[in-house]
Amino acid sequence: MNAPVIGLKAPLARPLYVDLDRTLIAADVSMETWLTFAKRGIGPALLLCWWLLRGRAYAKSMVARRVSLNPAMLPYREEVLEIVRTARAEGRRVVLASGSHQRHVARIARHLGLFDAAVGTLGRRNLKGRTKLLWIDGDAEGAFDYVGDSRADRPIWSAAYEGLTVGHNPRQANVRILPCRRVPLWRAALRAMRPHQWAKNALIGVPLATSGLWAEPSAILRTGLAFVLFSLTASGVYLINDLLDIEADRAHRVKFSRPIASGALPIPMALGLGLVLLTLPLLIAALTLDLAFAAVLGTYLVVTTAYSLRLKQAMTLDVIVLACLYTIRIFAGGVAVGVPVSSWLLTFAVFFFLSLAYLKRYTELAGATQAPDRLLSGRGYVGSDIAIVMTSGVASGMVSILVLALFIKSASPAYQHGTPELLWGLCLVLLYWLNRIWMMARRGQVSGDPIAFAITDRRSLVLGGIALAIALAAQRLSLHF
Repeated sequence: MNAPVIGLKAPLARPLYVDLDRTLIAADVSMETWLTFAKRGIGPALLLCWWLLRGRAYAKSMVARRVSLNPAMLPYREEVLEIVRTARAEGRRVVLASGSHQRHVARIARHLGLFDAAVGTLGRRNLKGRTKLLWIDGDAEGAFDYVGDSRADRPIWSAAYEGLTVGHNPRQANVRILPCRRVPLWRAALRAMRPHQWAKNALIGVPLATSGLWAEPSAILRTGLAFVLFSLTASGVYLINDLLDIEADRAHRVKFSRPIASGALPIPMALGLGLVLLTLPLLIAALTLDLAFAAVLGTYLVVTTAYSLRLKQAMTLDVIVLACLYTIRIFAGGVAVGVPVSSWLLTFAVFFFLSLAYLKRYTELAGATQAPDRLLSGRGYVGSDIAIVMTSGVASGMVSILVLALFIKSASPAYQHGTPELLWGLCLVLLYWLNRIWMMARRGQVSGDPIAFAITDRRSLVLGGIALAIALAAQRLSLHF
């Protein structure tokens, strides 16, 4: 352990220097402001790349002039805040010292009101590693304590009287590990991929089930591969979408705990994983299935990317696009096994999933905290739209059931096998399920994605089993009424 500097400061009077990024907060301010600037368009993104070529400190300074920060929405580590409060109660000087730009650091310090001073990157001086140590040595004029998190902090810990870490362990005798709650990166990455949402891609199997090919091994294999490729692509989109929605997610009462918004998954790792998942499935699809399926998957990727970048902010158009994205999955399943998809099925899917898309927006509006006349963060709706959103969603669901009924009525005389009249039972099942889930949403019992709710709701799973049994019976049983 480093010996204290004798005769300069009493142990309790040692100043405490606290790092910001991934220490005081679980996020990285520089990365978030760069991302906020880059998502404004291709021009800003290219400009950011040029600034980065001129140095990280230069890029931080240029972006700080153009991007403001809301300190109230950052994911603070309570364990580190408690260290700061204790130091202040002991009469020690507490300084926030960060590699992020001075403007952001000062704003955060003012918001918290716990620091005697705040210093950050300014001009071409990137306040990190040994550069930060030189500044601390000049400011402390003796022994000091330091709280950090990364390998870059090792020289500072070596010079400190006592070091504390919330991340990287330098294995130094004078460094103590703070017992912060940290999610393993692999688990945070997996959660950000949202594997529970892969259930939506089961729609790819609908053409396989309705075409009578469900017993052919090659058709099953192609459908299974299509499912995997769509799931991986969807996960890539979720990662990119969460990167673009950090501020909106932090303002939400449930989404604030998502891995990227909470800081559990660093932005560079999320971006890299997202780009891999967006490109690799397309290559695999072209090599293992065919170019037609790769084209459908590419269309899905383009539409869902456009949705993430712009269309999700367009009132009404956003839910129509969501409904189409669900329907594309059914069409892709038909392409994968080489069978045409009925226009009746596609029409039913559009209205049914339009209802669920409106339901998703309804739950977001119900969970919002802003005033009724203000836009929902990242969306094109205000709080007072909630009534029309619910009405449109319920109406779309009823239209989907009407389309199913018209299909049954028109198809019954043409069926040579099976008993299509049994499909009337599907109308009753869907009528019950849609009304139930909308009523539960009205009572605040449905949060987030309705598909995610359905696969965890016991009654929904039972109804799904009943619907599957009815569909199989209608296809296989020959009854006479």
